[in-house]
Amino acid sequence: MPFQAILREALQSAPGAIGAVFLDREGEAVDLWAERVLDIGPEGLRALGAYEGIFLSEIKRVCGRLGLGTPVQLTLEFEHAKVLGCDLKEGYYLVLVIDRGANEGIASRRLRACRDRLLREI
Repeated sequence: MPFQAILREALQSAPGAIGAVFLDREGEAVDLWAERVLDIGPEGLRALGAYEGIFLSEIKRVCGRLGLGTPVQLTLEFEHAKVLGCDLKEGYYLVLVIDRGANEGIASRRLRACRDRLLREI
């Protein structure tokens, strides 16, 4: 199944989802899907994904040094949105952007399900 179809399915099953980005280790979007992009547009969605990857990498490095284990998910909360990110493998990662008022628990479950499907494909 194409990556875009997996991302689309994740968004359609997560109430309040705005967009999802599948990125490589360089922070470049492999694929993305947006239900609506607010004022940020596709390029803004790509940029959010890239920065989430930078933050995930740094958190992983610090957690490794402290012996805390690997982070499962990183969530950034903004005035109008939340950005949820998780690692896949070999430097690839996944980012989901949702409305600030969306149910984060449901979004996290959809993020993990999407992660599992992408892992089977890459």
